[in-house]
Amino acid sequence: MKKIYLWGFLLTSLFYGNAQGIASNSGFENFTGNTPNNWTLIDEGITTAEETVIVNQGSKSLKVTLTTDNQEITDLRQNLSVENGVTYNVSLKVYHPSTDNDARARLFLNGFSVYSDPNITDQWQTVTATYTATANASIQVGVRFYDVTPFNGSSVIYIDDFLMEDQTLSIKTFEALTFSMYPNPSSNGFVNIKTSSKEAIQVSVFDILGKQVINTTLNAERLNVSSLKSGIYAVRLSQGNNTITKKLLIK
Repeated sequence: MKKIYLWGFLLTSLFYGNAQGIASNSGFENFTGNTPNNWTLIDEGITTAEETVIVNQGSKSLKVTLTTDNQEITDLRQNLSVENGVTYNVSLKVYHPSTDNDARARLFLNGFSVYSDPNITDQWQTVTATYTATANASIQVGVRFYDVTPFNGSSVIYIDDFLMEDQTLSIKTFEALTFSMYPNPSSNGFVNIKTSSKEAIQVSVFDILGKQVINTTLNAERLNVSSLKSGIYAVRLSQGNNTITKKLLIK
């Protein structure tokens, strides 16, 4: 019974935690050097690095080191296209270490928004906000990092899962999206994954405990699952701005 509850929780968290976000590399899984792909450090007051231990979801998060008390040079951003009249739900996971919590993160959504709470330490907190577009436009979104008094000249913050989504559109897109995955159950070391689109598919596979066991980009239709033991897995498939989670049985 415990495994059934855990499996239900895993599927729920994978589905709702990965709705159709419009930000690129929103989970900070892909890096070039120490810089997350599709994100720009517009200022010199922070340094970034990939983190593999303190992670909210997936295999990586972003480690940010604030090195200045000049809060005007501490931004991480990317450009996103928004639609006039659409309200977007935005969330960011933030982790403040108790040993180094003299800084905080603030959402930037074409302007400044909500702060994280540096008093919540050694656990992930969710910073949430909404943004309503007033025109069809490309806007800047991201995070600014601020010192907290007393600031000793350097502070570390971890961030993960920057999600920006139009919930209504996401539901409609999800209902219309068709991914086929077969054979399921699989006993021959592979599964075929097909969609109506020719775009590459980002595939993440999680075991029943929520541990990510496969993370790959699929350019062909066949996924190698020969490394998986017999059991039930959650397969998260992302293509473009669309994400869906399916159950996979390995025999």
